[in-house]
Amino acid sequence: MEVHLAILKAIILGLVQGLTEFLPISSSGHLVLAQSILKIKETPLFFDIMLHFGTLMAVIVFFWRDIWEILSALFGRDPNIGKSTKHYKTKYSAKRFALYIIVGTIPTVIIALILKKTIENAFVNPLLASIMLILTGLILFVSGRIKQKEKSLNAINSFIIGVAQGIATLPGISRSGTTISTALILGIDREKSARFSLLMSLPVILGATILEIKDIESVDVSIGSVIIGVLVAFITGYIAIKFLVRVLSHGHFSRFAYYCWIIGILGIIWHVIR
Repeated sequence: MEVHLAILKAIILGLVQGLTEFLPISSSGHLVLAQSILKIKETPLFFDIMLHFGTLMAVIVFFWRDIWEILSALFGRDPNIGKSTKHYKTKYSAKRFALYIIVGTIPTVIIALILKKTIENAFVNPLLASIMLILTGLILFVSGRIKQKEKSLNAINSFIIGVAQGIATLPGISRSGTTISTALILGIDREKSARFSLLMSLPVILGATILEIKDIESVDVSIGSVIIGVLVAFITGYIAIKFLVRVLSHGHFSRFAYYCWIIGILGIIWHVIR
């Protein structure tokens, strides 16, 4: 019975991680609420790291062509120099895109380090996560009211988006929702906003995973549960990315605001009555 319960929890947490990591509805906020409802006092660190690994692989598989083009350009082995590739017109633009990701990552790391203690405390506070979900809804709603412009991505707005990503380390504030909304408010088109936001998540997720690995003292979870959780997180993460790109292309991104408001309000009600 305990084995079945452990597998069920692994599937649920994998689903929550995969579906909410990239959709603008906050994976951290949902995990805090899910742990509270399922009465899981603390997710085993190794299991949590592996779930993030599953979603990391989803980004890599979905954007493998973008990643290949950027890495090829950075190391001077671009097979498409002078030709138009799927996403980048020249080797220089691929290098510049990589530079913008680095510029955006710097403020994220600084803010995450400054807020480290606050973030740790927030992860055991479902009420705060619920309030932050409502704030995420507001951010999404506002971005949907901004008239689309055709501004280019540059170092300044990359830095601003990175600041937004740093603030989104608080549970309940969606990383993808905040970064894409910020990009849209800055006038960057939907497709580039989504691509930049999702590719910018790679160094963040990878860096956080590496930092957490050093804190592992023991693998206090069954390998079967880990494998199931990772597979579920990977598959649902890939589906979530594909769905997000499609929603953005149709201009319905801000509709996620209503979902965030509903979950946030339900989370507050749960906190009051439990």
